[in-house]
Amino acid sequence: MKYFVSIIGLIAGLTSLGQSVNYLTPEQAVEILLGDGIVATNITYAGSAVQIGEIAGFDGSGFPIGDGVILSSADVVNVLPPGNFNEVPFGEGISGDADLLTVANSVPPLIGQFFSVGSVNDMSILEFDFTPTGDSLSFSYSFGSDEYLAWVNSSFNDVFAFFLSGPGITGPYDSPPGFPDGAINIAFLPDSDPELPITISSVNNVLNTEYYIDNPNNIGFAINGYTVTLQALAQVQCGETYHIKLAIADGSDTALESIVVLEAGSFSSNALNIVGGVNNAPEFLPGNTVLEGCVDGYFTIFQPNINVADTLSLIVSGTATSGIDFEPFPATVIIPEGSVSIDLTLIPLYDDLDEGTESITIQYFYLNSCGDADTATATMFIQNYNFMSLDFEDVFICPGAVTVVSAVPDGGVPNFSYTWSSGQSSANVTFDDQDVDDSAEISVSVTDYCQNSVSDSFILTEPAPFEVQDSVDFCLGLETGDMVLGGASPYEYEYDTLALAYLGNDKFTALLPGIYYIDVNDQCGQSETIYVEVVECDTFIPNVFTPEGSNDHNQFFVIQGIEGFPKSKLMVYNRWGNLVYESEKYDNKWRGDDVPAGTYFYIFNRSDGENFSGHITILKK
Repeated sequence: MKYFVSIIGLIAGLTSLGQSVNYLTPEQAVEILLGDGIVATNITYAGSAVQIGEIAGFDGSGFPIGDGVILSSADVVNVLPPGNFNEVPFGEGISGDADLLTVANSVPPLIGQFFSVGSVNDMSILEFDFTPTGDSLSFSYSFGSDEYLAWVNSSFNDVFAFFLSGPGITGPYDSPPGFPDGAINIAFLPDSDPELPITISSVNNVLNTEYYIDNPNNIGFAINGYTVTLQALAQVQCGETYHIKLAIADGSDTALESIVVLEAGSFSSNALNIVGGVNNAPEFLPGNTVLEGCVDGYFTIFQPNINVADTLSLIVSGTATSGIDFEPFPATVIIPEGSVSIDLTLIPLYDDLDEGTESITIQYFYLNSCGDADTATATMFIQNYNFMSLDFEDVFICPGAVTVVSAVPDGGVPNFSYTWSSGQSSANVTFDDQDVDDSAEISVSVTDYCQNSVSDSFILTEPAPFEVQDSVDFCLGLETGDMVLGGASPYEYEYDTLALAYLGNDKFTALLPGIYYIDVNDQCGQSETIYVEVVECDTFIPNVFTPEGSNDHNQFFVIQGIEGFPKSKLMVYNRWGNLVYESEKYDNKWRGDDVPAGTYFYIFNRSDGENFSGHITILKK
């Protein structure tokens, strides 16, 4: 027994992120469902008005059918998350269709089980007559249920069926007046013999898994699981009238509802059909999209006439290039007599080009049994694959702190697996200062869904102890040396005077003599204060320099300490008393290029009033 405690409210429609579910009249539903080559009449519906509707805007993502008609054993709007199919029994529909009950109970012996379904309830049944203009009938559908996976192989075996009756058809199920030979169920697994109806017990994560998509987190659709897009197919006679009964119901109870979605425009009789798809499509791809070099897909071409062998000429078009973006398809395919369809594998090729999403369209033409020229077309898309890249920078760990390093790559496709040299296996790894002595190299390898891998490494470093010079003395006009050791650079400096000037590269100069305090902070938040004393220093005047020598430090007439005495004047005379150089603000830039080698007389008037004179010798080659 299943128990539920909350209550559902009726809603006229629900829209989320461009995806919508709305109620329909039976006539509107048939109009949406019909494709080429079908004329429908005598439309009827049995069930609650909230059990029939339209889904739109899914684009094959979150559910294999993007747009279509939905029949449900509960309120159809609840298929959009968060939904509440799994909360309360619906119990507002009709019960008791003998044919649906027969279909439900035909499944256990076909799959080696012994359960039975006691009743069918909350039925939603859409019926209409139709006249085909071709010799075949086909339409696309997907079945989903919140019975997955807890109630597989139990009496709670929700059921649906498509009962077809008309000329040339003899079947075991009831048919309306005017169709005396009974009906057949055309909703069964492809190539099953004997034919196996589709329920949660015949298609799931254990049995016929290739047709099943698990959805326990209700992503996109508030249904625990559903089938891939399947095809209902039948041979009909062109121009004759047929009857279809599309029905779904709860099995044995009125809870944990189920749906069947019929693709918009797919109910057709143009005597041919092509569908494209991806078996077991990963969550990151829509159902109509493959991934280059990684996820393959298929085109299924359905036989126009299963009673004869046929050779079909294919036309391949789209923005993708055959042989470059995907492995080429044959120009013709042969479908043997008695075969329903043939599959073409779509193999996308990696080309190392960023082309965005490209399309592939397959088309073929056929003259149907009514003499009309028909066309079948299907389109698939190739999503570009971007190889992964990792770009780590070396990591400091501050004393007493922790840091988180993320290895989520650029590019690739989920899900990713991670192998760290430090033993972890998650995307984000936490390190603290106990994980490293001074420094250590950490590497990680990341593998994505496509089994492509990328690796990178970084140096995990604990900074050296944060230390500063207690006091710094330097001459006015000069610059400080290194004042800070260790810690995590770059450092930040704070001082409250305009008399200091920061030169970059952790160097300062002073504009006035005096005592100053500089607060220094590192990237770990550690802080110290530096005592700085700036004094006016004496000058020292050399007696020789070598402009053409190899000693870079003695190629100019450099008066040491002159930086502390701006606006000092220099005059230089040759042996005959002629002035050969003069500067009102000497800055140690005279090289003697315009005079010959020899001894010269200088006069240096320092800006503090002190005067100096003497001889300077210039040595040249």
